[in-house]
Amino acid sequence: MRVVERAPAKINLALEVVRRRPDGYHDLVTVFQTVDLADELTFEPADALTLVCDDPELSTEDNLVLRAARRLAPDRAARITLTKRIPVAAGLGGGSADAAAGLRGLRRLWGLHTTEGELLEHAAALGADVPFLLRGGTALAEGVGERIEALPALQEGWAVLHTPEAGPADKTARAFKALRPEHLTNGSFTRLLAKRIHAQVSLPLAEAPNTFEAVADDLFPCLAGARARFAAAGAPWCRLTGAGPTLFTLVADEARARAITEALGQPDRTWCVRTLGRLD
Repeated sequence: MRVVERAPAKINLALEVVRRRPDGYHDLVTVFQTVDLADELTFEPADALTLVCDDPELSTEDNLVLRAARRLAPDRAARITLTKRIPVAAGLGGGSADAAAGLRGLRRLWGLHTTEGELLEHAAALGADVPFLLRGGTALAEGVGERIEALPALQEGWAVLHTPEAGPADKTARAFKALRPEHLTNGSFTRLLAKRIHAQVSLPLAEAPNTFEAVADDLFPCLAGARARFAAAGAPWCRLTGAGPTLFTLVADEARARAITEALGQPDRTWCVRTLGRLD
């Protein structure tokens, strides 16, 4: 038996950091959206649990895919092949998407009767984005990402992503550390955005907050130039996803998205992608 799973990237349509918790983690309010830039994972029976990745630096024992496998069934084995297309440490949730695909794929390969609730518990233990990425689509997430409310599909069906440079592996930790009390908000805008998505009315995405915008330019000096390139390429707006450094814009039609993509250039760092619905 051979099982194949796609692991779609995510963007944050809005992201507010609400508070730092006593346990050191942060409570967030965010609207997630999956897009069809995706890694691919293949799962096959084997005598040992192994991971082979086309990026050798990711073929390590602490890779989230292997951690997902050990949580799901510590005594099982599989050969896992990971083909990377999502840039690493870019704000697109690539590692978390791989972990979520690992949970889905290995449950199928091993014929496990793990419930959705149990799968969500495993996902939450692996990372803040993993519970959402189990099913993807459009969703409001709160807490550390474990409280998820599915939302209707967006009317804006195309996204342009641009990653101006590779981020360091610890860039998210650096971004959280750089936040000050005045950067924190109560999540009201993001919850309002979710209500507008429910009502399928126009979205004020140009003004949508991302708390990390307050510190991103200090962490990634390339962002000012990247924003200027988006504007020159005809993008209606651009926003940071996650802790960066990827910027994105959303438009309703493919032709406009492809024109912006072509004008931005740098095809190895720029992607024209569709927004995706929920996996069922």
